[in-house]
Amino acid sequence: MTGSPRLTYTTFRRPLTQPRRLFCFPYAGGGENLYRDWAGRVPGADVVAPRFAGRGSRFTEPAETDFAAVLDELVQAIEPLLNAEIALFGHSLGGLLAFEVGRSLAARGHRPALLIVSGCAAPRVISSAPKARDLSEIALRAELAEFGLIPREALENDQLMDLLLPVLRADLDVQNSYRVDPAAPPLDCPLHLYYGSDEVAEPDRLRRTWAEVVSGPIDVSDFPGGHFFVNSARQDVLAAVCTSIARTTGVR
Repeated sequence: MTGSPRLTYTTFRRPLTQPRRLFCFPYAGGGENLYRDWAGRVPGADVVAPRFAGRGSRFTEPAETDFAAVLDELVQAIEPLLNAEIALFGHSLGGLLAFEVGRSLAARGHRPALLIVSGCAAPRVISSAPKARDLSEIALRAELAEFGLIPREALENDQLMDLLLPVLRADLDVQNSYRVDPAAPPLDCPLHLYYGSDEVAEPDRLRRTWAEVVSGPIDVSDFPGGHFFVNSARQDVLAAVCTSIARTTGVR
């Protein structure tokens, strides 16, 4: 653990008034502001997001790099916010965090009403994938350009990249340190999987591998675009989130 302050959640300066809470977890290199424009736009649900040290509004603080430590902070900080029905959303690394937060909450008697995993392979696939911690700066910039996460003009700004790359590397270390627990029970809640049609060639395999760790019903939806369709098809994703919550929450 670093000496940075304990993780907190933000409600984007909005009071918690709705019967449901949608906790949104960002992808690697992202912060809570990825979901600021969702606040107030999900009917019946308050939008809440974690404020990670080293990311977003806490950019200048040391970033945690261990998955287990990040998960522990997420679960501890969420405890005071569990007095409403809970839904979880995460994209890419955020999807993995959302799943493990959901499993930890279920073990504590707070079963989520819904888990939405976006742009994220199943835990076993991530856990066994080759690790990318040794990417050179040139290779890392090339990957960012390929995924379209950062505009090319930003990639060519050395001063800006000196600030952004350490944050991204910290998040890659978080993902690389993840190990799925094969003995943990499946998460018993509905799962909605979102994926980019340009990235996933076998949606049936995506469903099958996630079914190894989730025992509830699984719904699969595709969106135009590659890995970061959550940005390029943003309004479609938000509309799907609203529909997913309206159809699933409240069901026990």
